[in-house]
Amino acid sequence: MENRDDLVPLRALANPLRIRIVSLLTGASMSATEVADELGIAHASASYHLRQLARAGFLQQTDEQQPDERQTDERPRAGKGRPQLRYRYDPSSGQRLDRSEGRQLLHQAMSTDLARRLAETDRQRTSMDAEVWLARPVWEEIVGLIDQAVALLHDKAGPPHDGVKVSMTALLLELRDER
Repeated sequence: MENRDDLVPLRALANPLRIRIVSLLTGASMSATEVADELGIAHASASYHLRQLARAGFLQQTDEQQPDERQTDERPRAGKGRPQLRYRYDPSSGQRLDRSEGRQLLHQAMSTDLARRLAETDRQRTSMDAEVWLARPVWEEIVGLIDQAVALLHDKAGPPHDGVKVSMTALLLELRDER
């Protein structure tokens, strides 16, 4: 049985900017300065959202360095000689989501961010929408395949501007039978 204290609050993602930050940090660890520069936001805003996402359990602090930082064997400094905090997405957070709260807020934030992504679309690879009836084993197989695709996407994600910038949104819903 899962401990309530180990659950990640889903409502912490109920902000389109936080969804973008989590996506950005899936492929690389970054500091608040780097996140701010990449997303075109204020450093203070990036720092605040990073702290909130880390507190909620979506991000973890890391000692990972970018390739150009490793050459000097010295981590970049922030402020008065302190090392910059770097954050990276914690893939285990998806397995610890508290789905009892915040689901509607998250879906609203996802919809807002999806509109931004659609406006940025250069090439649509695939799209699908369905509301159908399936045998339970077929449905479970589909869920498993999508879970594999999501895991592969997160596992292979790279740092910004390294490869093709892509978007994947997967939302599988099991609906109530209203009859």
